[in-house]
This record gives sequence, C-alpha cells and structure tokens, in this order.
Amino acid sequence: MSVSPEAVDKTYHHGDLRAALLQAAREIVEEQGADAFTLREAARRAGVSHGAPSHHFGDKTGLLTELAIEVMSERVEQVEAAKVAAGPEPMAQLKACGLAHIAYHIAHPKLEGMCWNQNLVSRNDERLHAVVDRMTTGLIETMSAVLGKTLHPEKESNPSTLLAISVVNGFAQLVNDGVTLKDVAEPERTERALKMAAQMLDLVGAVFVPAFKNHG
Repeated sequence: MSVSPEAVDKTYHHGDLRAALLQAAREIVEEQGADAFTLREAARRAGVSHGAPSHHFGDKTGLLTELAIEVMSERVEQVEAAKVAAGPEPMAQLKACGLAHIAYHIAHPKLEGMCWNQNLVSRNDERLHAVVDRMTTGLIETMSAVLGKTLHPEKESNPSTLLAISVVNGFAQLVNDGVTLKDVAEPERTERALKMAAQMLDLVGAVFVPAFKNHG
C-alpha cells in the first residue's frame, strides 16, 4: 500500500520538514546548478507533497534565499574558525581567512554562484544582508589589523579590501572554470590550488601590504 505525499508531510516535525527541503535544494543546486532547481523536484526528493515547499518558503526565490543564508553562514563560520586557528598575528589571520574562502568556493562553486545571483535569491532579504555584512566586517577588521589603521566600514571605499576580495574570488573562479589545474583530478586539484593560493597571498602580503600602509 502506497503512502500519499500529504501523509508523509504529516510525519515531519515542522523544523524537520524545512530542513529536509533545504537539504533537497542544496543537493539539486550542487548537482545541476541553481537554474535547474524546481520546487517540485525539491518536494520529490524530500518525499513530501509538491505544495509543501510553497507552504514553508512561499516560492522558488524564497527557498533559494533561505539556502543562500544557510550557505553564506556556513562559509562565514568556516572562515572565522580558520582565523581563530591561525593565532594572533594579523597577516597569518588574513591568509587563513583567504584560504578558507577559496577552499569553500572551490568545494561548492554552484552554491557560491547561486548566493550572488539576484535573479535567483532576494538580495534585499535582511538576514542575507546581515550575513554578508558579517563577512565584510570580518574582512575589514582583519585588514585594519594588518595595515595598522582603521579602514572605512564599506569595502568599496578601501582599495586594499577590494584587492583581497578580487584575489580570493578571482583565483577560485579560475580554478572552477578550468583556466588553471584543468586536467588535475580531485583531491589533488584542491590541494594544489590551496598551495598556489597560499603563495599568492604571501606575495600580496609582501608586496601590497607595505604600499597600502603608506597610501591607504
């Protein structure tokens, strides 16, 4: 005897159903990309009625925005943990943060792309803004410690923070697009990418940090 999706819905605790739908959404995006995501497929994977996602998240944008908040929070937490593990020296902290960002970006390229796509997520969501602000604040605080000066709280006003963001995201994108390490299989690809990134971040520290200390 088969069980209807509606009956399955009732077996979930409210929070468990929400978590199950978010997990299903994550799997779809990781496997196929966010453009291929549908509420119906998320419901099918979670084993619930096709109306369940709309009941919990409103629409496709609502569910993907919730997933973006979850993903960005996860990324920020990993970066903050890497900073703590790096010890008290500011440049070591900055390097550790950069490597953590790159590692996450390489491991989850489709999720990363989804988070910044205004056609897929609500970039005006206050909770998404909050986690992005937390990420930006952490970077600016670390850069301020490295440079020995208090930087402007908006990243667009600081050439040094824009350089750091460009180096981290740009290098990760080169790896994900196959511009570099194209024919290298995992896990060697990520291992080599992080070694290359470490060298690059050391170069940034050696060459650009002294210049920014003098010129802002």
